Amino acid sequence: MSCAPRASWAPLALVLLHLGEAGPVTGGKDYMECGSGVTLCGLLTMETGRGPGAYHHKDVHVHGLWPEVGNYGSSKCIPPQSSAEPTKIFSCYQQDEVSQDDLLNFERHEWDKHGACSGAKDAEDFFTQVCSLAEAPVKLMEDSRSAGKYVKDIAEDLKKAGYPVWQVDEVDRQVSLSVCAGADGRWVIAEVSDFPSRCGGGGPSPPSPPSPTPPSPSPAGTCVPGKHGPRCHEDSDCEGLDGCVRCAHGRFCTDIRPPSGELVV
Repeated sequence: MSCAPRASWAPLALVLLHLGEAGPVTGGKDYMECGSGVTLCGLLTMETGRGPGAYHHKDVHVHGLWPEVGNYGSSKCIPPQSSAEPTKIFSCYQQDEVSQDDLLNFERHEWDKHGACSGAKDAEDFFTQVCSLAEAPVKLMEDSRSAGKYVKDIAEDLKKAGYPVWQVDEVDRQVSLSVCAGADGRWVIAEVSDFPSRCGGGGPSPPSPPSPTPPSPSPAGTCVPGKHGPRCHEDSDCEGLDGCVRCAHGRFCTDIRPPSGELVV
């Protein structure tokens, strides 16, 4: 695994899953300044599915989370604690029309190229964050697409909902939101102007101390305020459980919805 900057704006198409050059970004900015005291910053990029060739598919999908390092921005490149490649398909990358092997190869590409600089603990941590961050904006984009809208109007809908649109790729029909993280590698969606207040805190930190004792769990199979619900790995594990709305941090079900526009993972 290397911490090299990406070689093209969208190096891999989500459906065909092969290396290739994407179209030019016809709306947006070229270089991202993380700001004072901000360790990591980058893009959360999503495909509308209305692009040409490999970018044309039936649903909206997340493409990936890309730290803006090197020529793309001032983000530091912080390697993970474990560089082991992903061994499962995470929920936001599942596609019925694509083989599991191809999907896993795509995840491994994203991990090797972008997770390598993300400050995440490992592949599980990285992709859990990607899926959690993308869930709400992907749903909004899907609603806009179902209404017959194309990439520019979809981007406008995201802006109206409070999302910080950083780039709009009108060729391959992708939209990128600005995201940042502190030295702890916890990524959030935020306006670039808000990076210092949301993610400030200096350079890489030493290994985290042992976690404090978690709150006592909820009654079996339920989520109640102030308590951790049943263990989970993804949101689907919490579906149908009384009071549970999502999987928090890929560890436990919770009754707490993320604030709109502030999807802290």
